[in-house]
Amino acid sequence: MIKNEVLSHYINPDFVYRFNHGPNVIKSREQALREGLNCEALAHLALRDLTNVALPSDLRCYEMYNDTEYFRKIETSETLQEGDLFWFGQNRNMRPVDFQPLFNKGELTNWDEYPVKHMALFTGEHAHDGNPLLLHATYVTGTNSVWSLPEFNKYPQSKKLYGVTRLK
Repeated sequence: MIKNEVLSHYINPDFVYRFNHGPNVIKSREQALREGLNCEALAHLALRDLTNVALPSDLRCYEMYNDTEYFRKIETSETLQEGDLFWFGQNRNMRPVDFQPLFNKGELTNWDEYPVKHMALFTGEHAHDGNPLLLHATYVTGTNSVWSLPEFNKYPQSKKLYGVTRLK
């Protein structure tokens, strides 16, 4: 389905979506195949395979979206690069910058209030209509999938595109 050999290894129905199996739990592709993964863990693993950059495991969705040490925000008008992260969420009136995080022992406790809920990785390819093709782990299919950008709009958790970031 996608040409990139590194990313194509993640298109495998043996990867099972597990909401709580983020980068703090899943450390390798082999472990992800055995135990499952979520969109955060997939982004960590795929970016490490693409760039040889191992992100800290405490960079989860909230932290990764807001991170400026490893990532920079890019405009969607910029030429996309393989590995760019697309950030989706519920179509709420709250802007991500207005969110007040609450932590308990390093864990974000009010994650359900944060508007950004999901991330997907640009594969470096586009659909026939010109829209970017994005790799992500999703509960919808129960595994890793490649979707065209408009397909995310069909689901409440990814109704709104909040931005795109690129590894520095």
